[in-house]
Amino acid sequence: MESGRIKFFGDGLNLSVVLRFPRKIVKNCVMFFVLSKTLSLFLEPLAHPFFLLAIALVAKWRQQRGLQRACIMLAVGLPLLYGFLPFSQGGLMLLENRFPIPKLDERPIDGVIVLGGHTGSGTISQQRSQPQQNGSAERLSMGLKLHHQFPDVPLVFAGFSGDLFHQGWSEAKIVRKLLIDMNVSETGILFEKTSRNTYENAVNSRKMLLPQVGSRWILVTSAAHLPRAVGSFEAAGWTGIIPYPVDYQTGTEFEQLFSLHLGFEAMRGIFHEITGLLIYRLTGRSSDFLPGAKDKESFFIGAG
Repeated sequence: MESGRIKFFGDGLNLSVVLRFPRKIVKNCVMFFVLSKTLSLFLEPLAHPFFLLAIALVAKWRQQRGLQRACIMLAVGLPLLYGFLPFSQGGLMLLENRFPIPKLDERPIDGVIVLGGHTGSGTISQQRSQPQQNGSAERLSMGLKLHHQFPDVPLVFAGFSGDLFHQGWSEAKIVRKLLIDMNVSETGILFEKTSRNTYENAVNSRKMLLPQVGSRWILVTSAAHLPRAVGSFEAAGWTGIIPYPVDYQTGTEFEQLFSLHLGFEAMRGIFHEITGLLIYRLTGRSSDFLPGAKDKESFFIGAG
């Protein structure tokens, strides 16, 4: 990457797309974080009908009736499309299936890294003096399970907060309180307390742990988030990462055909991850647009 000039090559295609990003955005982690959180407002699927209706009002004012009708139809049709689960959950399923659950072989493990994003509100945790968790709590439970399985290697919880304006307890403090509540000893448990996004998880954890070439580290995060996490860790210089997916939002088949609630939840995850994958790749924060297990078969010896 040079002067904000990023080359992106398609897999298996004789295709090269050259984009220019402002150097400040590419290099400045704070600016990148703020911009990513601001852009996420436009990725909220519940807001899409309102955006379209706003465009329809402008089109009516400018007497562009074709655009007005198209926006109104999309404002009505998009929620129905999102609620059609083979479309919404089907897309999320493709992300979650990129990495299978590894069947760990007899080779030694050097450590386990659990990415942040599984804790609840830091403000509520502080005000209620009770650590909160969210729907990704399986990251914590799987991390503790692997820590029990590999007690002689470090278990690392990575993350400070993903909030644009953080208040209350940090992720590290919430996890610490949870460990105390569960009577889990902190022996062998480390905390990376500064990162705010996936790429910072990778960079700051590497600076803290100084992993050696050939070492093997299990990386635990939500299944849909794992492609971006693996790409970020590889871009940050990690080798020997063993992806371990948890927190599945889809099954192997659809429970029903239509659900607005499930559909919007799935689309929220798709928009967040696909946009993140694209921006991470174009700014050099990921080794590939869509990493997958096909490139990491050695990590899944015995995996079906």
